[in-house]
Amino acid sequence: MRSRLLAGLWLRRGTHLTIAVAIAVVAAGPMAVRADGAETALLAPLLLLAAGLVPAAGLALGARRRHEAALLRLRGRPGPSVARALVAEPLVPVLLGGAAGAGLCWAVAPEQVAFTVAAVGVAAVVVVSAMLAALREPLPDLLGERARRLTGGTATRFVAVLLIVAAAVAVLRRGSDGPAWLPFAGPTLVGLAVGVTATWLVRIAAGWLTKRPDLRPVLVGRRLQSPRATAGLPLVIAGATLLGLATNLLLAVQDWEDDTRAVTAGAPQVVPYAGDADAVLAATHAADPDGRWLMAAIRVFADDRAVSRRVYLDTARYERVVGGSLDDTPAEEGSAAVAGLDDAAITADPEPMTTGDFLTATVSSDSPLAAFVLVSVTSDGVEGSAQQDLFLQVPPGGSTTTFVPLSRCDAGCRVLGIEVATGQPCVSDNWNRPRCRRPVIRISKLNVGGLDLLDREWNLDEPDERPPGEVRQTAKALDVRPSRAGASFLTSDRTIWSVPVVATTSVDWEGEPQAPTTSSLPRPAEVLATVPALPLVGSGGTVLDLPTATLEGGSAVAAAEPWILARADTPDDVIAAVGSPLTPSQISASTIDESGSDLARRLVLVALGGLLLGVLGVLLPVSRLRAERTREHAALRVLGIETPELRSASRAQSILVAGVASVATAVATAAAVAAFASVVPVLRIQSAQLPLDTGLQLLPVLLAAGVVLVATLGAGAWASGSRGAASRPATLREEAAG
Repeated sequence: MRSRLLAGLWLRRGTHLTIAVAIAVVAAGPMAVRADGAETALLAPLLLLAAGLVPAAGLALGARRRHEAALLRLRGRPGPSVARALVAEPLVPVLLGGAAGAGLCWAVAPEQVAFTVAAVGVAAVVVVSAMLAALREPLPDLLGERARRLTGGTATRFVAVLLIVAAAVAVLRRGSDGPAWLPFAGPTLVGLAVGVTATWLVRIAAGWLTKRPDLRPVLVGRRLQSPRATAGLPLVIAGATLLGLATNLLLAVQDWEDDTRAVTAGAPQVVPYAGDADAVLAATHAADPDGRWLMAAIRVFADDRAVSRRVYLDTARYERVVGGSLDDTPAEEGSAAVAGLDDAAITADPEPMTTGDFLTATVSSDSPLAAFVLVSVTSDGVEGSAQQDLFLQVPPGGSTTTFVPLSRCDAGCRVLGIEVATGQPCVSDNWNRPRCRRPVIRISKLNVGGLDLLDREWNLDEPDERPPGEVRQTAKALDVRPSRAGASFLTSDRTIWSVPVVATTSVDWEGEPQAPTTSSLPRPAEVLATVPALPLVGSGGTVLDLPTATLEGGSAVAAAEPWILARADTPDDVIAAVGSPLTPSQISASTIDESGSDLARRLVLVALGGLLLGVLGVLLPVSRLRAERTREHAALRVLGIETPELRSASRAQSILVAGVASVATAVATAAAVAAFASVVPVLRIQSAQLPLDTGLQLLPVLLAAGVVLVATLGAGAWASGSRGAASRPATLREEAAG
């Protein structure tokens, strides 16, 4: 028994090796799955291709054991006993392949071994069942030379049509909330469908060739009409299509990573710096007075919203330090816009700030009675926001002048609005009564820390729908009749002091554009340009000029990250004067690690395994084809056909199959990339993520077509490469005598 098992393994070593390698590939597939078990859908292509190869290998093994099964039956052994006698041989490659795959999986992802064991168990059942199905023939048929044809017919045509329909459904559902395995299995289904179509084209060409008057095309056509001539073609095309898609995605992800490194860092070298805006500006100007090498930057990412992400740059140095380093990246247009930010920032008028310590007002009224008036000025500064309240008692026909110290304005503050109120508040139940009509309050002087607020134009900004107040402004006074609610709010147009910014298209201003200082004080913004991506902020955020965005006495917010950007050729002594530099790879390492971009590399590993399964599918019938061709050559040589003519026909056959297969692979790869590249989840969605360009590239298409061309040409050459001595006419006599 043992010697017969070893002899059978050696005699059918090609088929057993195919089974072992196929199962090893599937068993080792979980290596590509993350340790947390996520993205198990990656294994869908391997399982799909194995579902086509493993049963075919079992059928091929059964076809080669027909005589062995016939002898066992001739000895009177019943069917179950014959099955038990034959089942040991296919289990050996199954277990060896499973052990090899499980060993690899254990070394890389031990938590996935349970899947490996299940896959090996299923594969063992499939191989044994397929082998026994191939041996379910009457005894006279088993003793004959021709094996029962288990391929072709209605069932095969049904499976072929089913594959085409499945591929069409996968393409149509690619953008919907379909199952997680669809983006991975879809390209394989497209490859299988195109492969089935390629076999039909080969059959059509074969039918046309058989009608030609010359011997060579007739011989090629007769050979290609055999199902075994194109066996495995859909599998290798599907495997190559998956490899082409994976390669296209890998190239796209590599380009994305390169762009992310360049855009996130903003310059070839980045030096983290400890200090506020004034300190980082002073450091760069001290180490590089001419502005040739260094540029100060402050990055503030308060949260993931695009409107909260901003970067302040010393834009006067931008062109010399960054220059064209961001060309050919998604931030190329944004970089050009930032380069022009300096001129706009220099010419922008700064908003007036207080320099004194008191709020002073002179107020009169047209009321015949004494009026109690509140004048409240809203301000903000580096020390925070404040309400500067001034209470006045205005006599009838006279005026009152008074002052109060300013609050939280020691370092200067800006004026945002004025509130003027008098009398008791009136609510909706009584505001139409005569007593709710307010007198006119004339403000002939309103000075806030040295700012004459009467120099500005003021407008009502009522907060509700109650009857509004009235305002009239002259060169010498501001007349305000508060609303019937008791108070009126006045604002001035601050856009004349707008700060220029450059923003990405994803920024939602949630109202009027704002340009915060490095201390986060909101200021009106003038959006100079809106671009897809910007240096340092990626596809979400704004860039401002650092010197004009810094308030004296202000400090950076807690989320601020001071950096010094440096050119690649910055002298070592200049860099050493400000700190130790980091490379773009170090700056963006966490962003790339969190992006999940390694999925593209793991998909390539899965695709290589799928391609190996496809190549095995093409090589599986080669040994039987080689034997058939040898006998065919011998028979044709008996008829006087020369060996060169036979070899020429074999080459033409191989070239025809390889040409159709490679063209079909190119078409399938292009279709798979166009349909599925944009939906394969090779990147996790992150804030301000740069776009991933998954457009079709030429290299993956050529790679997929070239692999199929080599595989099919090699298989065809091996199947037709019988030696002259093996195909001499005497071979027929020896076989007949045997």
